[in-house]
Amino acid sequence: HGEFQQLLNRTHKATWTRDRTRHNPTNPKVPSGYKVLNVKRNENLCSWKEYAMRRTELLTRAEESAAGQGKPFEIFAGVKTCDAWKEIGGAKAHRLAEEINEWYLFHGTNPAAAESICSQDFTVSRAGSNTGTLYGRGLYFAESVTKADEYAKPNDEGIYAVLLCRILGGHVLYCDEATPDPEELVNSCVQGDYDIVLGDREKCRGTFREFVLFDSEDVYPEYAIEYTRIYA
Repeated sequence: HGEFQQLLNRTHKATWTRDRTRHNPTNPKVPSGYKVLNVKRNENLCSWKEYAMRRTELLTRAEESAAGQGKPFEIFAGVKTCDAWKEIGGAKAHRLAEEINEWYLFHGTNPAAAESICSQDFTVSRAGSNTGTLYGRGLYFAESVTKADEYAKPNDEGIYAVLLCRILGGHVLYCDEATPDPEELVNSCVQGDYDIVLGDREKCRGTFREFVLFDSEDVYPEYAIEYTRIYA
């Protein structure tokens, strides 16, 4: 799992946020790094089919908008996970359809939950319970492993987990407000024209960007990465 170790090294950022203390009250220090112990590739055909159908639908829409029909996709390049993976992951990194904002992003969890998500898929209704609702009650993803790790929980052996997921960003609702209206953001995605919220706390607070989805068909958990935290 050398390439996954490199990915975690590249996307680590020594930045503290209040979420770190909220989710890790006994140890709010930012780890200096992460040691990958195990990587499993998820082979869930049912979830993959749902994702692939949605992906095809977005690719068709992209073709139509290129022909002058429908709203064109605003492309968000420079997603840190994708940029790092392109340099490290070889052919694995070139599976993404950039023309519909398909990205690799992290989701922090614990080893048992990672296994459950891979076998059963994400559940949107419960997703907001841990992460608070800065951008609404949705599924939260990060381009930095350090942000995803804020939400990760250890098992009895002190092992944490992040999922490396394929995400369909589609039409991206960009938000750099310090105190956004979550209700408005959710409605713009669930009832409006947008597929995902990109909350840019890096710009307004100097911390991290978060990506928030409201439909489990827009995500496929491809790899479960188990790791330990390193404190210098």
